[in-house]
Amino acid sequence: MQLSSQVFAIPISSPMGIAIFIILIPIFASTVIITTKQSAFADGLTQEQLSASLGNRKADLLIKMNPPVVTTETLSQGQKPTVQFRLFDSNTNQSFNHVTYYIIIEKDGKRLLSNMFHDHNGDLILQVNPVNATTTGKAAAANTTSISGGEPDPLLDILTASENNPITVSGPIFVRGGLYHFIVRIETVDSDYTLLPNNQEPIYDSWLSIGNTVNKQISIDGKQIPVKIISYYDKLSNFGFDNKTMQINFDMPFNWNVSRINNTSIFVHQEVTVPKANAFTAKGSFTGKVNGIDISKDVMVDNTNPQKDVIHVMIPKNNLVRLADQVNKSGQAPTGLMKFTLQPGGTATTTSSGSMGGMSMPMLSMGALASGR
Repeated sequence: MQLSSQVFAIPISSPMGIAIFIILIPIFASTVIITTKQSAFADGLTQEQLSASLGNRKADLLIKMNPPVVTTETLSQGQKPTVQFRLFDSNTNQSFNHVTYYIIIEKDGKRLLSNMFHDHNGDLILQVNPVNATTTGKAAAANTTSISGGEPDPLLDILTASENNPITVSGPIFVRGGLYHFIVRIETVDSDYTLLPNNQEPIYDSWLSIGNTVNKQISIDGKQIPVKIISYYDKLSNFGFDNKTMQINFDMPFNWNVSRINNTSIFVHQEVTVPKANAFTAKGSFTGKVNGIDISKDVMVDNTNPQKDVIHVMIPKNNLVRLADQVNKSGQAPTGLMKFTLQPGGTATTTSSGSMGGMSMPMLSMGALASGR
């Protein structure tokens, strides 16, 4: 640690607009050196850990939703999730102190939040209160998002979170299922008022997923059977069921650009729940296809619950690259759709022990096998 008197240019966001204050203040600060501006990228989980560096220290950012299962259905039941932002040195697992986060949250290109927040311990938690702006006749934009709680900094007009006074963000965040784009820029570390130069701020780019829940009915032998589908990627459409072939189908928006898929950490996860016992799940296995291409090896069935069967369609990155290559060659890519079909039979993995394909069921239930743009 060193004592220094320096001149700093500090950008400040306030109700009066953007102001620049030049201050001369003696402060205690550790030296922070970043040789170049850097960005860290990842894609689509309910939590992600992204890496960058501050001088000779690693600067990993953990972004984590709690509870881990957040869907449009649980939100409609009053669930109010939190999002944790923790900046830490992964070599020592020690959090950085006095961290100022500039956080942007977007959905489908619309900015829902754009604010700076501070946490003296570097472990910021935002309580999210989803409010459907359409019910109030407002457009889903950042100016419809309100922020409460926390302690305002008397100099910078930035909210500081504390255990006794958490920060709550109310607005159209998490109202809809699918991917939410998080852009996090680090403004300060080690000191409340020592801002990093603009060209030396670590920037973390992430996508987190809210499960989009669709409830449908299928008819088998004159009996109506409820089916629940959760997509951890994007909104589903065009649901259908053929009771002669026993085939379920549904579509989802998807960008089939192979380069994009190669450059992201991506895992597509769809979850289909059907109550027991019924003819649709009686065989215990399924043939799965995407755009007519067989993906049965990526279909797994959890039959551990005596009340229901859960069919997981889980397509990892390597398989998505191969799939995208075939979809592009077949000329289907311009549709921008991933077309799913599920039909009883085939060789889908079935589990009765709580694990599937080397992945534990708790991991699957998190919805963490979601994925990115």
